[in-house]
This record gives sequence, structure tokens and C-alpha cells, in this order.
Amino acid sequence: MDFFFRPRGLAIVGATANRKKGGYHILYNVRQGFEGNIYPVNPRYREIDGIPCFASIMDVPDPADMAILFIPAPAVPELALQCARRGIRGVIVESSGFSEVGAEGRSFQDALRRIAAETGLRIWGPNCMGIIDTATRAVFSFVSPSIWEDELVRGGVSLVVQSGMLSGGFLMDAITHGQAGFSKVCSLGNKVDVNECDVLPYLIHDPATEAVGLYLESFADGRRFMKICRQSDKPVVVLKGGKSPEGSRAALSHTASLAGNHGVVRGALDQAGVIEAVDFKEMIDLCVGLTGAAGWKRAREGRIAVVTYTGAGGILSADFMQGTGLSLADLSPPTLEALREIYPPWMPPGNPLDLWPAMERQGPLRALSVALKAVCADPGVDGVLLHAFVGGAVSYVDLEEAAETAYSAGKPLFCWLLGRHSQVQGFKESARQLRIPVYGELSRAVKCMAALFRYKKNRRDSKG
Repeated sequence: MDFFFRPRGLAIVGATANRKKGGYHILYNVRQGFEGNIYPVNPRYREIDGIPCFASIMDVPDPADMAILFIPAPAVPELALQCARRGIRGVIVESSGFSEVGAEGRSFQDALRRIAAETGLRIWGPNCMGIIDTATRAVFSFVSPSIWEDELVRGGVSLVVQSGMLSGGFLMDAITHGQAGFSKVCSLGNKVDVNECDVLPYLIHDPATEAVGLYLESFADGRRFMKICRQSDKPVVVLKGGKSPEGSRAALSHTASLAGNHGVVRGALDQAGVIEAVDFKEMIDLCVGLTGAAGWKRAREGRIAVVTYTGAGGILSADFMQGTGLSLADLSPPTLEALREIYPPWMPPGNPLDLWPAMERQGPLRALSVALKAVCADPGVDGVLLHAFVGGAVSYVDLEEAAETAYSAGKPLFCWLLGRHSQVQGFKESARQLRIPVYGELSRAVKCMAALFRYKKNRRDSKG
């Protein structure tokens, strides 16, 4: 798969000088970050934006490892065959009009499948949005060039999406809302040749990827996929489309996918150690919570200390933990003794830790500092759920100190955050850089924290 992600030279068949067309968007995006050779291919132009344009794929010079095809579907099979003859190793077909539209499109897709089998050419797509790689700043996609206005925020999450527009929407939404940073986003489309079983092992071995999220409407090879997930040393999260009869029919018209019995799928995913998401944002939230999984060496039984500024938040945290595998930690006598130093005499500390009285007595920063150090030092505490609020002139959390305390103890720190919008966004950005997962919904924070402990437990069990 490396020639898809790191080609030495890239041909863009269907490149155009018309700035409103997808063929121009592909060329623009490639030029922003890709450092290899770029070869626009379109017989109507001699050059596009100062780059020499070639009349045919056969005229493209070396090195040329990969081509993006963005031309009408009827012309794609012949161009793919020419790419194989030219010695190009792989093509990404970003055109639509294949099996998802009916019998005629299915014939074009069948032709592509035969070409891949007979020539060895690897075909990614069709009906896809290509690849976005923030680590190398390579955007092999017709995604809107406005993606560069918000920068490509790097992070440890990689996505594999059996859709086109959804992958671009995922990226734009998550980046601009401070939800996540990404390593790679891979849109597979109809999966005529390259599928999740090809891409997932590449991402598992990718140093820039720490967790992989997949939106799939079907499994190209379910047995192989489950084997890859069982052997993975990185967390895998799956959002399955087409679980209902109605959804399955919709998947057939979207990417020509047969979705299958989800009861069977769910059981297989669970046995393979895959974490299943129920919606798009939860898939990313789960991945964000799991990106630091390798670093939390002491995550064990899921005994959690809840550090909050509101008693109601502590009560709801305990409620949401029911049935998740998490529980409130029993704080040790030394921990309780350390906490009494900051609490007023009339209020004994416990778990959940309602810090408001201690904050009024000691100031918010000192109270939180003492509390986090005390619970992180407690051998009966496996992780900390911190409730934070930002707004106004008072700061309640020193994020750098909180991260240092948690990482020194090797105990996961998850955060539920409320506050003024502008300050929330700044907090999220700082937390992302410090690798602290932040959630806007308390129930989601608990669920993602539970997924981390379940994943760590499954990894321990699988190793005997």
C-alpha cells in the first residue's frame, strides 16, 4: 500500500483549469503538500497553473507510481488498463457512476475488477474521495480546498470510511470543533479491489497512527478482517452501516454493499476485540480516548476517582458507570488524610470528590492540584474523571500540571468540560496537545473511558 500513500510521482487524469470542478480541486490539493512529481493529464491543456499537462497517461514521464482518475465512469476501465500498461502500480478512482447506480455502472465496475485481477494493478475505489494524510500533508482528494484554511491538525486517529463525502465531512467537522487530530483519512468507496483488509494492516504498522476508526457498510472478507483486528496492537473502532433491513437496502444503493446479519457481526467484532460505535461522533470520540492506550501502563480494573466542582456531576458520573465495567474507587486512608488538608472541617472528603468547598477555602488551582496528586498516588485508583469548567476570569484547571500528574502515575485522565464557547475551544486545543481526551457530554466521557479499560483488559487477557 505504500505507493498509494507515498508515491514518488502522481498522475491526475481529468485535471482541469476550471476552478469550480473537482479535477481542479484535486490538482490544487496535491500541490499544497505533496513533494513528489505531479503530472496533470488532459489533452485539452498544455499546462495548468504553470504545470506541464500531458495529453495521455502514456506520455507521463518517470517516476510515476500512482494515478488519480477523475473522469466519466465509461472511460475509466480503458484508462485503468493504460495505467497498467504504463507501469503505474495503483490508481485511485474518484469518479462515481459504478455499481451504486445500476446495471450499466456495474458493468464498468466488473471491468475494473477484471483489470485488477489480470494485470496486478491495484485499484482504490471507485466512487470514493481518496486519501488525506496529515503527517505528510498529502491530500489526494477532490475535497474542498477550504480544508487548508483550518489547517490539517495532526493526531493519532486514522479513519477508513466506505464513503466519499462523509470522510471529508468527518475531517472538517472534527478539526473545526476541536474534537480530534488525524493521521490519515482513507475513503474506500465501492471497494472493487483495495478494501479494509488491505488498508487496516498498513495503518496498524503506521507509526503516526495510534487508533483506527472504520465506517463500513460491508466486510470484504469478514474472517480476514477479524483476524487482523485480533492480532492488532492498536485499538480498532467500527461503526457499521446497514444494520437494519432498511439500512441494508440503503447501503446497497450507496456503495452496492450487502450488509449482512448484524447480530452475527456484533458477536464477531466483540470476539476480535473491536469496539463498536453507534454514531459518527462517538466513533471519533472513542478513537480519541484510545489513542493514548499504549501509554497508560497502569490502567487495570477501572476503579475511577471522580474529581468534580459539582455534587450533581459526581452523582451522574456514578450513575453512568453502572454496567460499563467502571466503578467508583475506594480511596485509601492516606489519600483521605491528604484531602482533609484542603477540605473545611465540616465536610469529610469522599469519592466522588466534590471540590467546591475545598476550592473556596484553598483557591481552585491549589485544591485541584492537591486532589489530583492524592488520587493519582492511590494504588486503589486506576483512572481519574475530571469535571472542568471554563468561563470568566477564574481558572479552575492547570492542564499542564494535571497532565504531568496523570502521566507520571500512568493513570488515564479523562475530562468532561462545560463553559463559555470561546474558552472551551481553547481548552480543547490545549488538552489535545497534552493528549487529554475532552468530552462535552458526561455520559460520552464515561463510555469512552470504559472502552479504554475494556480494551486494556482484553489485551491483557489475550496475552494470557
